[in-house]
Amino acid sequence: MAKTIIFGNQKGGVAKTTSTYNVSTQLALKGYRVLMVDSDPQASLTIIAGKIPEDYLENNLTALLYDQDGRLDIHDCIISLDNILPKNTEGTLSLLPCDIAMASGDLEFVSRPRNSELLSRVLSKVDDEFDYICIDCLPSLGMISINDISASDYIVGCVETSYQAYRGIGYYTQVIDRLIKANDFDTQFIGIIITKTTRSNDSRDLIEVMKKEYNVFGEIPNSVEVTKGEFDGIPVSVRRPGHISSVEYSNITDKIIEVTDVQ
Repeated sequence: MAKTIIFGNQKGGVAKTTSTYNVSTQLALKGYRVLMVDSDPQASLTIIAGKIPEDYLENNLTALLYDQDGRLDIHDCIISLDNILPKNTEGTLSLLPCDIAMASGDLEFVSRPRNSELLSRVLSKVDDEFDYICIDCLPSLGMISINDISASDYIVGCVETSYQAYRGIGYYTQVIDRLIKANDFDTQFIGIIITKTTRSNDSRDLIEVMKKEYNVFGEIPNSVEVTKGEFDGIPVSVRRPGHISSVEYSNITDKIIEVTDVQ
């Protein structure tokens, strides 16, 4: 069965999507079968993976969640991204895209029976075909995010070195803790990735504070190299494997593997 990890924060702009893509890519490079799920109506993960959301309107996560009759096959919605990986890679990388139409889900899914299990039921169809499922979440905690949490085994927070992002991750962890307890979700928050770090005193001070409060998987420096290849759909982990950000994402992924193997 696949281990499902969501990457989240209550605040946007903290490199959740970039981290989802690079950790997923590193997992594939290390020999795992990986499915990325774009669960943000902004479709940022779909876009930085080099895909145009409008090309998949009939075959994406949005369509699957609205397909109450079960006529749509999830296999027809999954896009292989193996072409971006080096030829000798043993793992695989795939994407389940979405589009802006999913934004109305927070309202429309409320009346659906067992509405917190919609995503988990969709993903259960391919649970034995992947080793890891990595979900990019939107920066809010509505019905869509509740589905993400319900479908996950593990939660990883992404937080940049700003006070607002630090407050956002604190609020996020408090709310998901209440959701887990109230709904008896079988998931757990396992740590954070600190992103967009700089050498400023404020940045270093916040990092030290976060290290005292959370399990920190690693720190990604603020660098144009991290986002430079997004137009072409090539993550820094593939485009510049020797870059400090790629090396750090590799180390972060090793730590996530270690934690999820033990749990």
